[in-house]
Amino acid sequence: MSNCNKTLITFLFVMLVSFLFQGIAYSQTIPFDTIDKGDYSYYKGNDPDFSGAEMVIRDWKTWAWFWAKHTGGVQPLLPLPKVDFRAEMVVAAILGYQTSGGGPSIEISSIGAIFGYYVFPIKSIRVFVKENRTPGPLDVITNPYYIVKVAKSNSVIFDHGSEEKTCVDNAECAENQFCLFSEGKCSGSGACTEKPKVCPLYYGPVCGCDMNTYGNPCEAYGNGVSILYAGECK
Repeated sequence: MSNCNKTLITFLFVMLVSFLFQGIAYSQTIPFDTIDKGDYSYYKGNDPDFSGAEMVIRDWKTWAWFWAKHTGGVQPLLPLPKVDFRAEMVVAAILGYQTSGGGPSIEISSIGAIFGYYVFPIKSIRVFVKENRTPGPLDVITNPYYIVKVAKSNSVIFDHGSEEKTCVDNAECAENQFCLFSEGKCSGSGACTEKPKVCPLYYGPVCGCDMNTYGNPCEAYGNGVSILYAGECK
């Protein structure tokens, strides 16, 4: 068989697997550090047409440019917060031009790591944003913002809808969901997450919180079990 035919067959196989497993996804809450939050960002803060922004910053040059805009009216100048862009990135949510204070606000309430299984896990995150545009009692111009740093990922989805329901065990979730904890945790506060219905066939063993070994993370989650650590149970 020629190399061209082998390449074509490989491509068609990847496309077929991607189609079969499209939509299979699960998430787990991941930590983040708040860099800055408040009622007024100087980034387009005086622009009445500014309706808000969602930003993902992955390099020092862009970060320095944005920070200068964001703190442009503050004296003395605020130092640029440290971010290790080799492993981290900055995520910012800005509400936009508001004509009142004491009411409008925005917050990055949580971040979830999303895993979509095709041939291999795709690294992406969902940023849950809570915003309030209800006018407040203060007659001032505001531009609420929330800025955090989080582990670097390939893609970012901003979610302004309802936040994932928190839980302490599977009994608090819907029938097709389970209480998912961050890897290495088997108790505390988790997030109700839909169980994957179909999983890819590959062996990447993990030890579940029930101390049973599963063939890959998707298989563990399909059984409603969070992951204690990667590898077979000892």
